[in-house]
Amino acid sequence: MTVHEDGTAALVYCEGRTKAFNKFLGTGKTDVTPVTKNSYVIYAASLRKNGNGVWVTERLSSQRGSAKCRP
Repeated sequence: MTVHEDGTAALVYCEGRTKAFNKFLGTGKTDVTPVTKNSYVIYAASLRKNGNGVWVTERLSSQRGSAKCRP
C-alpha cells in the first residue's frame, strides 16, 4: 500500500480464483469451472482514513485476465 500526502492510499492486489467455485445450496452441487486466464483478477483500490482512523475504500476497480497476476 502506498500512502499519499493528501491522506489517501493506493492498494493493488491480485486474486487467483482457481479454487473458488459456486456451490448451490438447494442441491449441494458444486459448479467447477476450468482454469483460464480469466481466473486471475487484478484489483486497484483508493482508500482514505475516516474519523475513527479506519481505512475506507473510496474506489475499487478490477480487471479479469490480467497478465500481471497470472503465474
